[in-house]
Amino acid sequence: MFSDSNRPAKSLSGGCEYRESMRQFLRMRTVLEKDHWLLLNLGIRKCMSSSSGGSVFSFGDDSQGALGLPTSLTGLASDAYEPTVVPGLPSDITAIAAGHYHSLAVTSLGHLWAWGRNKEAQLGRGLLAPRDTWREPKRVEGLDNVKVHAAFASGVVSAALGDDGSLWVWGKSKRGQLGLGKDIIEALVPSRVEALQGEKIAKVSFGWGHCLAQTEDGKLFGWGYSADGRLGRIGECMETSPLDRRVDGAKDNQKNFSTRAEVAEKQVLDGIEEEKNMPIIWEPSLIEDLCRDEVVDVACGLDHSLILCSK
Repeated sequence: MFSDSNRPAKSLSGGCEYRESMRQFLRMRTVLEKDHWLLLNLGIRKCMSSSSGGSVFSFGDDSQGALGLPTSLTGLASDAYEPTVVPGLPSDITAIAAGHYHSLAVTSLGHLWAWGRNKEAQLGRGLLAPRDTWREPKRVEGLDNVKVHAAFASGVVSAALGDDGSLWVWGKSKRGQLGLGKDIIEALVPSRVEALQGEKIAKVSFGWGHCLAQTEDGKLFGWGYSADGRLGRIGECMETSPLDRRVDGAKDNQKNFSTRAEVAEKQVLDGIEEEKNMPIIWEPSLIEDLCRDEVVDVACGLDHSLILCSK
């Protein structure tokens, strides 16, 4: 993706010196998430190419280290307005993924690298990694016996897809995005999603609090936060969205409390209580009646889902 703007912007790179060289990238894959971009040069341009992979470029918001770029001389992170090569990565990157504030890259050998925000352990380094090391790309440990084929990310969870169709997840999600079982909200290292054992997963997509997984034979599984129908009928029997209940109760709060401060405090306390009772599907469940045909692609928005079915 390119920009012809004459003024800098974080999300669309338009630097004059870089613009012409960027146009020469005949094949470029981009991944956008939140405020940063990742670009993968797939090997057309000789000076940055490899027969088995390519180089990763990033630009945008680097406040959490998602760009993987060194800090300034003052030790502060700075935004990048032009695609810049991410240093410290192998030269054979074949796939990339961007979470809200972290990034993932897969090599031709099936190794996975991660960098960026790690407050929820989404880099697979545990929670003790010093913040000043988050921006340094490092290989994800715990996947030594897995040849990673693709990677996926949400704001708080990372996922790796093995070439055998296995799905591995790590991070922290109170909304069940890990899919590891009831009340399991944290995985400091990659953990296999056992509920999908026997299935060959082809693609995963994360929403704000939910997740969809498509299998090679066209089945669809969903898990996580199920309010508002984002997981189809598998969450239909559960409670309605806490957000809906909060809106419905707003007028009652205003009647019972005289000051704005009291109303705000009551809403916060109600929200905390409602979080304890969120409608959550803790393990992948087969979504049988969303589509009678074979599922060929999936995509999750913040609060909704899309599937593409073959005719």
